[in-house]
Amino acid sequence: MARLLLVLVLVLAVAAAVAQSMVSAASSSSYRTYRCGWCPRRSTASLLPPDAGALTGAPCWFGGQAAAELAADGGFHIAAVGAGFFRGGRACGACYQLRCRGKNACSESGVKVIITDLANPATDTNRTGGGQFQLTRDAFAALTASRDDGQLASLVDAAVDVDFRRIPCAYKSKNLAVRVDETSSRNRGQLAIRFLYQGGQTDIVAVEVAKAAAPYAAQSAAAPSQTKWQYMTRREGSPGVWRTSRAPAGPLRLRLVVTAGSGGKWLRADGAIFPAEWHAGAVYDTGLRVTEVAANTCGAGDDNDDGE
Repeated sequence: MARLLLVLVLVLAVAAAVAQSMVSAASSSSYRTYRCGWCPRRSTASLLPPDAGALTGAPCWFGGQAAAELAADGGFHIAAVGAGFFRGGRACGACYQLRCRGKNACSESGVKVIITDLANPATDTNRTGGGQFQLTRDAFAALTASRDDGQLASLVDAAVDVDFRRIPCAYKSKNLAVRVDETSSRNRGQLAIRFLYQGGQTDIVAVEVAKAAAPYAAQSAAAPSQTKWQYMTRREGSPGVWRTSRAPAGPLRLRLVVTAGSGGKWLRADGAIFPAEWHAGAVYDTGLRVTEVAANTCGAGDDNDDGE
C-alpha cells in the first residue's frame, strides 16, 4: 500500500512538472508571438495643430466627417502623416496601431488610425514637436489617455515617441471600391483609378482591366472568346493612382493582385465593374472584400512598406 502511494505521488509530481513546463513554454511562445506580431517600428505622434483645420482627405480622396464615422465604426480614427511616410499616396487607406514608448501617461492598447491625409509642413513652422503621425484630438486623447480638460492644450507642441505597426483595416459596411480619377477620358481610352475601402493588411501590386461581355451575349461553346486583359501602371508622382491609356471601350471587368502571406493573390470581380458609360469622379463597387494579410517578419530591413 505504501509503495502504491509512493508511485502515485511520483506520477502526480511528474504530471505537475510537465504541466508547469507546458505553461512556461506557452507563455514564452505567446510572448514571442506578441513581439513578432507587433514588429514595432519607431516614430513620433503629435496633436494636429489648431491652425491645420479639419482632415479633409483631399490627397487620398477619402476623409472628412464621413470617413471619420466609417473609421469609428471599426474602432479607428483618421490621421495625417508626413511627406516621407505618405510616399506620394501609397500610404492612403493603410491602417496602423500606435502605442507610446513611455507607458506612464499613455493607454496600454494605444490607438488605431487610418491614413487619410498628408500633414501640411506649414503647420510645423513654429512648432518644436511636429510628429510623423498627426492625430485628431480624439485620437491623441486615446493614445495618451489625456483628459479633455486643458491637458490636451498643453500637448499641442509636444511629439510623443511611439512604436507603431501596420494592422488589418476593417470596413464593416463597405466593399473595395474604385474611384475614377478626373484625368480619365472614356473617349480617348484613358482610365485612371484610385482604390477606396481596402480591407486587410495588404498592398495592391498589380491591376488589370478587360472588356466585359455584353449581357446575354451569345458565345460559341466550341470556341469561347478569350479575355484580353490590359495592365495598368502606377502614375508617376502619384503611386496611389493606377492608369492606362488603352482602356477598352464598353463595360469593363477588373482584377488585381494583393500581397498575401509571403506572395501575392489574384482577386477578380464577377462581371462588369465599370459600366459602358463610366465617367470621371464616379465611384464603383467591386463587390470584393479584401481580407488578406501579408506576411511580416521582424528581420532587418522589413519596414520598406512603411516609409521609414
